[in-house]
Amino acid sequence: MPVSQRGKPSIYKWLLLSLLVISIAAGAFFFQGRHPPVFYLSVYKEQSGEILYQREVEICEKVVLNYIHSADATPVSAVFEIGDGGLHLVEERYSWYGAGLESGAGHQFSFQGDEVIVSGYERTFPELPIRVARTVPQEIVFIDRNEFISLQQLAPGGTLLIVRVDKY
Repeated sequence: MPVSQRGKPSIYKWLLLSLLVISIAAGAFFFQGRHPPVFYLSVYKEQSGEILYQREVEICEKVVLNYIHSADATPVSAVFEIGDGGLHLVEERYSWYGAGLESGAGHQFSFQGDEVIVSGYERTFPELPIRVARTVPQEIVFIDRNEFISLQQLAPGGTLLIVRVDKY
């Protein structure tokens, strides 16, 4: 019968301990690499890259950019859907047609009350540049959450902002 040496672990114990450590490390590595990504709607100050606002969002969640058309003073609502590649323009709503608002073929036009609704866009914006207005309100509305953020509260009029979907 072999005589065991007290205080010195056998080669099998070291092997089992090593396999356990490797298994735990591999499991942690694979679990960490497979967590679902988290998406944020982020508003940056273009000049400095400073994050002025960030809100967790879900893919397919809808947000609305409300503003007043500069030339014709008609309220405009641009509806975007959050996507992995950015903000997808779903529709625009406005009370009457103004310069620069959609009017051409290739889009669907409908009317609801006193609003024109234009849809059928095939536009995704990886980044949406917005200059903060000096005289009229601009806001981003999170439809499903009944929340909004005023762009004038983030930066003074004239500041160029970049709105984008960040993935972490």
